[in-house]
Amino acid sequence: MTTQRYSIYRPIHKAMRHILFSTSQQVGLTDFGDDADVTEALEAVDRMISLLHEHRENEDRFVHPPAERKIPGITAKFEEDHVQDIALSNEVQGITSEIRKAGGADRMALGIKLHERLNDYIGIYLGHLYREETTMQQALWENFTDEELIAIEMEIVANVPPPVMADLLKVFCSTYSADEIAPILGNIKANAPPEFAQFALQTAEQNLPPRSWEKVKTRLG
Repeated sequence: MTTQRYSIYRPIHKAMRHILFSTSQQVGLTDFGDDADVTEALEAVDRMISLLHEHRENEDRFVHPPAERKIPGITAKFEEDHVQDIALSNEVQGITSEIRKAGGADRMALGIKLHERLNDYIGIYLGHLYREETTMQQALWENFTDEELIAIEMEIVANVPPPVMADLLKVFCSTYSADEIAPILGNIKANAPPEFAQFALQTAEQNLPPRSWEKVKTRLG
């Protein structure tokens, strides 16, 4: 039987894909002649880019330095991806800034432009995620133990600001299986302040599919 190695990318990338696809869907459904629709769509784009930047900065700070020390040169392509990510996200945010100042037919045209450029960005970003899950993950498995990879991930988690963690938790509960979310909630229940632990469990109940929530409740006791 093949032993399943610990994947430092798979869980968080499930959450990232959920954010990418749901934002694309929301922008695609937006009536750019409706102020409320536009406000919600632009907030969704801002949130997506903020979470992707948080994810990128965590990789730059916590994953790439130890990887580079053991595997010199391994991070070069991924650093290039991150530079491209900044350029593309800046372009998308430039369009959202134009939309906030525009009206009428101009705003409608910019809405089409936003949808097209956002999906170009998402398509390129998906390629980056795949390269991390294959090339980078394999290199990490060959040079790090599972315990070392878990320690890196725990360092990332410890440095995520509470408001960002609260936002991510909603995404996790909308994306992760019961097997994936139960340990996270168990750790929060055991170690987080009671107020945040209660928030986490309420978030899970509200966002997990009913059968998954029943499984999680059983495992948490």
